Amino acid sequence: MKADFLINFKNIFLILISIILVGFIWWIIFLFNILPKNYYSKTFPDSSYNTGIVVLTGGKMRIERGMEILQKGYAEKMFISGVFMPSEIETKFRIEKSKKDLLECCINFGAEAKNTIENAIEVNQWLNDNSEILKIILITSYYHLPRSILIFEKKIDRNLEVLPVPAVEKINLLEQPIFHIKLITSEYFKVIYTLLFVK
Repeated sequence: MKADFLINFKNIFLILISIILVGFIWWIIFLFNILPKNYYSKTFPDSSYNTGIVVLTGGKMRIERGMEILQKGYAEKMFISGVFMPSEIETKFRIEKSKKDLLECCINFGAEAKNTIENAIEVNQWLNDNSEILKIILITSYYHLPRSILIFEKKIDRNLEVLPVPAVEKINLLEQPIFHIKLITSEYFKVIYTLLFVK
């Protein structure tokens, strides 16, 4: 009986590991091939009136990318969700007068979110205060975009078109391979958790 149990346990364990490995291979293909080709926003809306930018803090170049898109006039408002405050943005980016005007008129902050679910809750509150916004340009790191989109679909309580934009378009995995492997692996399991348990 004990031997049969161990054999069955080993078989179940091997099947489970195989599923995880196959899923991880699919995740890599999705992250670096399917997502950029089919989901990244290549063009922005013609009208900026009903479009907002949402930046999720926590990674390099996210805020810079949001500022760049806002300055180009693709949206009228931007919401930065995370741990930055207006004074920190001004100091960090040494914002000149033209950008200061933009900071005062068009950028809002939600400085309490400490994870992606809390980001989505903050964004939902901001959208409720800005009911004209029907589309958001969602900016975060490449590895974080899939989970962010999943959570936004679950937590935003209105119809919303999401245009995903990575903070950095071209990623060189060879520069910091261990760093990227850790991020990609961690995010893979977080996506699984989101799919199964986040309501």
